[in-house]
Amino acid sequence: MIPIVMLLYFHRKIGPSVFYSYPKNSVRKEITSVLINVMDQPLNESFFISSYEDFTSLNYYFEIHSNIARGSNEMLMVSVIFEHQTTHHIEQSVSFLLKEYSRNLQSDREVYTAFYRDELSRYNDDLKEMILNNFTLVKLWVKELYWAVLENTREKTEEEKMAELLSKKHIHDTLQELAKGPFTVEELELWFYNRFPDEDFNKIINRLLDEQFVFINQIGRVEKYIILLKEVLIERIPPDSVIQYFDEKPELIDLLLPEVQEYFNYYETKTERELAEDGKLLFQIIANPKMYNLISKLKEGLIQRDKLPKLVSQSTLENLIETIEFLKERDVIEELTYNSERYVVLKSIIQLTTAFPEYLRKSYLDRKKLNEIN
Repeated sequence: MIPIVMLLYFHRKIGPSVFYSYPKNSVRKEITSVLINVMDQPLNESFFISSYEDFTSLNYYFEIHSNIARGSNEMLMVSVIFEHQTTHHIEQSVSFLLKEYSRNLQSDREVYTAFYRDELSRYNDDLKEMILNNFTLVKLWVKELYWAVLENTREKTEEEKMAELLSKKHIHDTLQELAKGPFTVEELELWFYNRFPDEDFNKIINRLLDEQFVFINQIGRVEKYIILLKEVLIERIPPDSVIQYFDEKPELIDLLLPEVQEYFNYYETKTERELAEDGKLLFQIIANPKMYNLISKLKEGLIQRDKLPKLVSQSTLENLIETIEFLKERDVIEELTYNSERYVVLKSIIQLTTAFPEYLRKSYLDRKKLNEIN
C-alpha cells in the first residue's frame, strides 16, 4: 500500500487536530483517532515510531515560532502511515525527510499563520492574506513530502533495478565483454583489473550471479567458465502509446508528430558506436529516480509547464525545471507551445528488453540451419 502523510497541529480550542493529509480521503478514522491521541501526550522534539496491529506510523513532533499561540510556539506532528511493517531502510529514509520538513517550517517566521484559517474574521486584511497564502503553502509542502517519501520508499521496478546496475561503467563493460562469449574466471578477472583496478571483481561477479545475469560452469576439476545468460537491450521508440492521452488537446498531436519524425529519422542513421553511447545515457536516465518519476508521469499524459509554479514549491520547481531541461537536451521529452501555453510531452520512450546473448542466438540459428539442411 502507498504511504499516507498527515500533518497535525494543536488547535488552541479543541486540542490536537488534523491540518491536512495526503492523498486526500485515504486515512481511516481509527488511524486519525490514534494519532490525535499520540499527539495529546507530553512530547519533546523527536522522531518516533508507533506500531499497531494493522498499521505503523513514523512520526516527528516539533514546534515552530508563533506570534499568536500561547507560549509563542505552535505544536506540530507530521506522520507517515504505512499499513504494513516498515524496514530499517524505510525508517531511516523517512526520519531524514521528516526532520528536513520540520526545518523548512521552522525557518519560516510567518508560516504559523497557516494554522489560523478558521479564525480569519478575527484579523485584518493583511494578516488574512498571509494566513491564506501560508495555508496553501503548508498544504503544498505536505504533498511534496508525500512524493519524497514515495520516491524514497517505494519498491523499484525491474527496469529501474536493471538500469541502476548497468549505469555503472565497470558492470556495463563487463557484461559487454561477456557478450562476446564465455571466459574462464581467471581470464575475466585479468581483463577486469586491467580496466578497473579500484573495483572488487568478486563482489561484482557475486552481484551478477544474484541477479541471474551470469552462470559459472565448472569443467573438470580446475577450469571455471563464466557464461552470460542474458543481455539487457535499451533503445528509444516513438511515443505512439502516449499520444492517446492527448484527447483534451488534439492539436498538440500535429505539433509533436513532425518533431518525433525528424528525430527518429536521425536516430535510425546512428552508428553502432553512437547507439552504444546513447544506451549508456539512457541507462543513467532510468536509474535516476527524479528523471524516472517524471518520465512515468509523462507516460500518463502531458504536463502544462506554466502551471508548475502553482503546484510545487520554489525549491522543488527548480529541481523539476532542471530535470525537464536535461531531458529536453537529450531528446527524451519535447516542449510544445499552443495558444501561448507550454506543454511538456514525451518525445521518445525508453524501452528495456532482455534477450539471449548474441553469440548464443547465432549458435542457435547456425544449428537450426544445419538441421534444416540435414
